[in-house]
Amino acid sequence: MRCAWLAALACAAVAGCTLERTEYRYRPDYVSINQGRPLEEEYYKPDGTRVVITSHIPGSVESGTAEPSPAPEAAAPTEPLKPGDKPPPLNVHTPDMVLEAFMVGLRSENYDDLYERLVSPQQKQRMGERNGRAEFVKFCETNRRELMASALRLCSSIRAGQSPPMQVSADMTRYRLPDTDRGAFGFMTVEVERTPEGLRLAGMR
Repeated sequence: MRCAWLAALACAAVAGCTLERTEYRYRPDYVSINQGRPLEEEYYKPDGTRVVITSHIPGSVESGTAEPSPAPEAAAPTEPLKPGDKPPPLNVHTPDMVLEAFMVGLRSENYDDLYERLVSPQQKQRMGERNGRAEFVKFCETNRRELMASALRLCSSIRAGQSPPMQVSADMTRYRLPDTDRGAFGFMTVEVERTPEGLRLAGMR
């Protein structure tokens, strides 16, 4: 380490050896997704400064601080169900875990499994057994991009305490994005419903 430091000083002292200036800027991943831009970007200013735009929280990786752990594997719909198979249990007990499981399903585009495992039984009954699944699949297919960006922002907002719970009924709770996000996302609220197996998705509005 000491040799590398001395070598760097020697390089700086030699004529023509220049040091590159790098400027790091943090941009949340939900902003990148909403704007249709890559999560990681970099470019150079006219003065030669290298600008690195990153979705990593400053200091979380570089300083060795552990990043938030992902949702448990059980919360993520994975393989498509085969005829006659019973869906494995989905263990989600907080609203952000519901949103994480929802985003995993959106990424894999496995909407049938997502409907079967994540949508609350009460919501399935309200939608109707015959048309509910088809309407849910069409809803996800049509709004996949907006749903992903909104779910990601809602998840972040809930964890930051910016979306306090609003009790809709004995079993249903609503979480809404702050008014400062109005117009920036296609969906502003998520509704989760309590069931004997845990929390389930009741709706995105």
